[in-house]
Amino acid sequence: MSVTATRNQYVVFTINQQLFSLPINEVVEILRPQTVTQIPGIKSHIQGVINLRGKIIPVVKMHGQLNSDAKPNKKNRIVIVQGDSENIGVTVDEVKMVTYVEQENIEPPPGTKVDEDFFHGFVKLDGQVIGILNLEKVLYPTE
Repeated sequence: MSVTATRNQYVVFTINQQLFSLPINEVVEILRPQTVTQIPGIKSHIQGVINLRGKIIPVVKMHGQLNSDAKPNKKNRIVIVQGDSENIGVTVDEVKMVTYVEQENIEPPPGTKVDEDFFHGFVKLDGQVIGILNLEKVLYPTE
């Protein structure tokens, strides 16, 4: 009886020079930066909204959740992901690659509560550590 390793594809991106990823099945599309309309009184983790082919899409500020500042440049992207009942944009500094990761190579978050909530796990790839984000906690943080 042979055991087959489970391989999943991940979109790997940077935020403040740190590597993060999301499973490709959670990513709808990747966009170049566009004008984000500010909305007064919106939750603090939401940057604003964009118009994507006639649909209003909220955009989450990833930098704010990671306690860093966004530095706009031409490599910035908005990753559109599938939320609970809507598509949501997530701002990232740069999309690096799409890669396969063996399920057995994913390590659980180290014991801190923040990591357990914010990350599903971590993987080592080419000498670097990549955090696999918990999309639910990224999109809908408890404030």
